Amino acid sequence: MNETSISLDTVYGKNIQALFSVNSALALEIFSIQENKQFELFQGEDPVAINLLDLNNHIFMYDNPVSDVLTLSESKQSHSSYHYRYIYGIANGIYLKMALDSSAIKRIVLFESNYELLYIVFNLIDFSKEITEEKLVIESTKEFDFTDAYQYFNEHESQLFARLFELEVSADYYIKTAYDNIAKITNVLTETLLQVVMGHGNCPIDSLMGIEHHFTNLPDMIKGPKFTKIFGKGQGDTVIIVSTGPSLTKQIPLLKKIQDHVTIISVDASFPILEKNGIKPDFVTVLERVPETGKFFENNSLEFQKDVNFVCVSIIHKAVKDAIRNGNLFLQMRPHGYTKYFGLDDYGYLGSGMSAANLAHELAVMLNFKNIIFIGQDLAFGEDNTSHAQDHTFTINEEKPEGHDIFTLKYGGEGTIRTTFYWNIFRNTIQDIIKKTASFITTINATEGGAHILGATEMPFAQAIEKYIDFSLTKQPLSIEYPDTEEVKHNTQQMIDKTNFILKEAVDKQEMIEDLFIQIQDASEKLVELNETNRLEDIDFDHLQELSDKLDEIKDIIDNKQFNQMFFDTIQSFMIHLEIDLAEVYTSNPQSDIEKKAKLIDWIMRHRYWLFVIAGGIDAQFGTIVKAIEQWSPELLEHITIPQKRSLSVDHEKYEYLKAKALKEEEALFELINSMKINETT
Repeated sequence: MNETSISLDTVYGKNIQALFSVNSALALEIFSIQENKQFELFQGEDPVAINLLDLNNHIFMYDNPVSDVLTLSESKQSHSSYHYRYIYGIANGIYLKMALDSSAIKRIVLFESNYELLYIVFNLIDFSKEITEEKLVIESTKEFDFTDAYQYFNEHESQLFARLFELEVSADYYIKTAYDNIAKITNVLTETLLQVVMGHGNCPIDSLMGIEHHFTNLPDMIKGPKFTKIFGKGQGDTVIIVSTGPSLTKQIPLLKKIQDHVTIISVDASFPILEKNGIKPDFVTVLERVPETGKFFENNSLEFQKDVNFVCVSIIHKAVKDAIRNGNLFLQMRPHGYTKYFGLDDYGYLGSGMSAANLAHELAVMLNFKNIIFIGQDLAFGEDNTSHAQDHTFTINEEKPEGHDIFTLKYGGEGTIRTTFYWNIFRNTIQDIIKKTASFITTINATEGGAHILGATEMPFAQAIEKYIDFSLTKQPLSIEYPDTEEVKHNTQQMIDKTNFILKEAVDKQEMIEDLFIQIQDASEKLVELNETNRLEDIDFDHLQELSDKLDEIKDIIDNKQFNQMFFDTIQSFMIHLEIDLAEVYTSNPQSDIEKKAKLIDWIMRHRYWLFVIAGGIDAQFGTIVKAIEQWSPELLEHITIPQKRSLSVDHEKYEYLKAKALKEEEALFELINSMKINETT
C-alpha cells in the first residue's frame, strides 16, 4: 500500500495501517471501499448513539443504540474477567471497544463478513493499538475453517478457558441477517475446541506408554540414522501416499504399473497389502505405540523389507521394532515435550497428527515434493459399510459402522457419507497441512471414494498418473548415513545426563507439591470444623492467603519451560480438565469483601485434588522411566542414579488418608462458601 494515499493522522488511517501490519489481505479488502453504500450512518447527540440502517434489508442495527449496547454489556458483565472472548459482528464498534477496555482481556477474536461495516467503524473508533498488539484479531467469516480456528485454541492458556467459550453476538441485527453464518462459525469453533481438548486425552495412560517406549528406544535411536539428513531428498516432483481405506483395492493395479517411476509412501497398515500385490514402497510410516502394529511387519519377507525406509516415531512398541528386520529404521520423535527435552534435534520431529497417514503427509512435505497424490484415503466407511481395503491385516470390517452417526461431505462434493469422530480429526489435520502448503504443493485426492478433503483437487487416479508421473524417472535406493562412533558417544552421554536430571527433578517437585497439599488439607479440616461449630469469625484468612501465594509458586514452576518439557505430557490430560473447572473460579468477579474471602477459600480448596493429581502424575512418570531404563544395557545403567524419595513431613498412611478425605469434604466446603455468600446478602 502507498503510505501517502491516506493520512496517518485520521482514525481510519491508524486502523488500516495497523491492520496491514497483521492481516494485509483483509486490510486490502477494506481499503478498496471508498464509501458506504449498503449502510446509512445515524449519529445522535450522545457520542455513543451511533446507529446504522441496512438499506438492502431495511433493518436498523439497534432499536436504541445506547440502551441496547448497555443492556448487552450488563448481561455479559461476568465476561469482563475473561482472558479470551469471541464476538460476532462489529456493529457500531461501541460494545467491542467496551470489551477491549477490560484489564483482564488478552485477546478478542472478532468475526465480521461485511467489509463495509468494518470500513465505517474504522472511520469512527480507534482500534489501532489493540490491532497492532493483537489484542483484537479480526477474522473474515467467508473462508473461516478448522485451520483458522486451531491457531486460537492451540495455546495452553486459551484451552483452559474452554468451558467459558461463547460466541457473543454484538447486536440482534446479526441474528436476523446472518443466523446461518453465526451457526457455521459456532460449529467450527466448538468442533475445533473439542478436537484440541480431546487431543489431550482423558487419562495419562497413553502418555506414560509413549514415555516408556521413548526411553526404552533412546539407545537404539541415537545409533540409527538421523531423520533430518533426508529432508528435501525426495526423488522427482511427485509422491503417492497409500492409505488403507476401502477404495485402495481398485487402485492397486495402476499403482503396480507405475511403482518404478514414482516415490511411494505407505502407511503401516498398507504395507502387507502392497507386499501381496508385489508393490514395494520407498517409505513406510508408523505412528502407533501399541504392540498390535507389529503384525503389519512380522510376516513380511526380509527381501521385501530390504531398502525400505521405515519412518517410525520413537514411541513405537518393541514388538514393532523387532518385526522390522531389514531396511532402514528411522526412529524420529513426535514433537512432545519429553522428546524435545533431550535436545537430540537432528533425529527430527514429525507426527503432530494422530494417524500414520498424517505422518506420511508431513513426511511428503519434508521430502520437498511438489505434488502429493492420495489414494486409499477414504476417511469414511465404504458404500458397503466396510472400513478398510481388501487383505487388510485386521479384516475389511475392523471398524464397525454401528455407533458412528457422523456424516460428512462425499468425495465428489455431492451427498454425505458415514465417518467417525477420529477420522474427522485425521481429515482436519490433512486439510490443515494442505492449506498451509497450498502456495508450493499441489495436492490431489485420487481416492475416488470416501470423504471430500477440503483443499485437495479431486481427480481419477488414472488422470493423475497421466498428468503428474514422470516415466523417465527410474528410482534409486536412498543413500542413508549413520552417525559415527564419536557422535554416538556424545549423544549417549547427553541421554544419560538428561535421564539423571529428570529423575532427580521428579522426586524434588513431587515432594514439594505433596507438602503443600498436606498444608491445604490441614487448613480444610480446620475450615470444616469452624463451620460445624459456627465459628466462621475465627477463619485465619492471612494463612489462607499464604497458601494461595504458595500455590502461585507451584504454578510458576509448572509454567516453567523445562518443567513443561519433562512432565507436562503426563499431567496434561488431568490439567486441561481440572484447570477448565478452575477457570470458572478464577474469572468470577466478587464485589464485596466477604465474596472475595469466599472466592479465596474456593480457589484454595479446589486445588487440593489438582495438587495430588499432579504429584501422582509425576510419581507415575518417575516409575515409568525407571521401568523403561531397566531395558538398557548394564554398561549404560552403571551411569544412572535413581534418587530415593525423602520422608514426608507426615507418614505416608496419613497422606493417603488425607487424599481420600479431601474428596469427601468437597460438599461441606461448598456449603461453607455458599453460606458466606448468603450471609452477605442477608
